[in-house]
Amino acid sequence: MTEIEIRDPDPSDPSAAGTTSASATESGPDSPYKNLLVPLVVVPALIVMVLVLVFALFSGVVGREDSPRENLERVLNGGFNDRRQAAFGLVRQVLVYQRARAQGEEPEWEIDASFLPELQAARAQLAPIQAPGDLATAFVLSSLMATLGEPAGVTQLLEMLELPDEVDPGSEYRMHSAMALGALAPDLAAPERERVRVALVRLLASSDSGLVLYAVAGLQKLPGEDTLAALKGMLANELLEVRASAALSLAVLGDRAGLGLLEEMLSLAPYEAERVSHPRKWPSPVVSESRVKALDALAALGAAPNAEALRRLAEGDLDPNFRRAVLARVSGEAAR
Repeated sequence: MTEIEIRDPDPSDPSAAGTTSASATESGPDSPYKNLLVPLVVVPALIVMVLVLVFALFSGVVGREDSPRENLERVLNGGFNDRRQAAFGLVRQVLVYQRARAQGEEPEWEIDASFLPELQAARAQLAPIQAPGDLATAFVLSSLMATLGEPAGVTQLLEMLELPDEVDPGSEYRMHSAMALGALAPDLAAPERERVRVALVRLLASSDSGLVLYAVAGLQKLPGEDTLAALKGMLANELLEVRASAALSLAVLGDRAGLGLLEEMLSLAPYEAERVSHPRKWPSPVVSESRVKALDALAALGAAPNAEALRRLAEGDLDPNFRRAVLARVSGEAAR
């Protein structure tokens, strides 16, 4: 999963006043992604992604346990703390409900299609989105609608891809929507899935490199010849993270077109070259995660280095996480 740092857009947060300046200083003018650190991206399940984003957007504060309907009311009409508590509680309740149903257990709360009209009515109160302060709540409600099988939730997420810069500074919610749509794609009906695919392919032409990266990631859940052709076109992108993420998405789809690039990503050389022009874009933890993901992608394609090559790769490497992943792969090869 991508590593995300997000400023809470709600100006009623008493701590928000000093956040913007600090964040801008921390990311620095040499970072094309502002406050976004981008390793190779693997798209998670939609509800898991929404849960993680709610932690970031609303600080993950857990308060009293209310019913889903009470939480929905608080999301719309509560104060700052009430809204973030309720948003987290509501998403958690949907996750618990889905897990209980999948395991044949009785859920604590019944959150099925009968809850959709209330979600739709709540989301309608925020349409059209005209201010950054509405984005977090709108995104959570639309994602929950889509998770529960409501096509209007998908439409709303597609519309959020078109948000103007003045409403979505830094493209944060356009990125979240692209990731949500990619995560949701396998469960969509064919017409909706095609709408999502077309929208994400269109995003590849964006001048916003962050949006391009998230579109590349979202397409890894949308198999098809058109998807493969679009991703292969990104293998020549000028940005390392876009090229490498395209190779990773192709690998997820079982295509070997990015094989050479994934092999290159195992070494430190490409990251060090990028740091010359963008010193902060590839911090060590992100490099480590990206190298491990590249190794996993090669293994999924049946193209991982053999045991001897893996040992040489691990020998003298200063990254303990990568070395651990390589040696685990060696052990797996030896056990065959």
